[in-house]
Amino acid sequence: MTIEFVICGLEHSGTTLISDLFRQVDGLDAGFEAGVLLSEKPSEFQTLEPFATIIKEGWNIDEAAFTRCCAAPTHAAFYKQLKIESAELLGDNIRIFDKTPRYLSRLDDCLTRTDAPFIASFKDPRAIVHSDFRRVDNDDFFGWYKDYMPKKRHYLRTCYRQYKNAKANEPRVFFISLEMLALDARNSMDAMFGHVGLEFSLNYMLMNGLRYANTRSNAVSIPIAFSYLADFDDQHTNLIEKDFAELEDWFYQ
Repeated sequence: MTIEFVICGLEHSGTTLISDLFRQVDGLDAGFEAGVLLSEKPSEFQTLEPFATIIKEGWNIDEAAFTRCCAAPTHAAFYKQLKIESAELLGDNIRIFDKTPRYLSRLDDCLTRTDAPFIASFKDPRAIVHSDFRRVDNDDFFGWYKDYMPKKRHYLRTCYRQYKNAKANEPRVFFISLEMLALDARNSMDAMFGHVGLEFSLNYMLMNGLRYANTRSNAVSIPIAFSYLADFDDQHTNLIEKDFAELEDWFYQ
């Protein structure tokens, strides 16, 4: 196996935080995102956007190196070549993992393309809507939400179907909510690390060498998961609870 494990999940649900936790392990590293498991064959990945562009910056490879990776006959060979080509990896004899949130939306397919274990994160739909709204330049929540909700619900339905199927049938996938990671950090970390065959150390709790700006803290903290409580009143949350009610497993009570 040329890749140790895969991290995926809903966007902004802690995938980068989880990857930074694993980077605390000596000899374990990854670039920002890969995306190759979204393609049936590595040769098809060369034109899969935006991931064909993201991987070059996130793993620090040039166009020629990317072409050599995509010439690999299998996904395992792709990762082996990526490890050779990447200037992002720190140190010698590195073992690599792949962190790409979008894999959750195609989890069934991605599981057929590697034998590695998966960790998949999700979070409360109220927190999803809150984090998406914070990323737009718009003070009119309800006007924004009217256009936002149908497309977002369609995408989350897709992810939720993948989640339900894998939870019932695929022991290679460990699911973790951002809320549980925040409120029960030690047990959650023990379980995540154990799932991929690693032992968790308390030394990893305060993360060193953070590489990416979207990791907002060097430690797991409760406000990361529950910041929507400060901004949304009952009118906001009742609307979200009604429109996304079918995602019942993801609501944290």
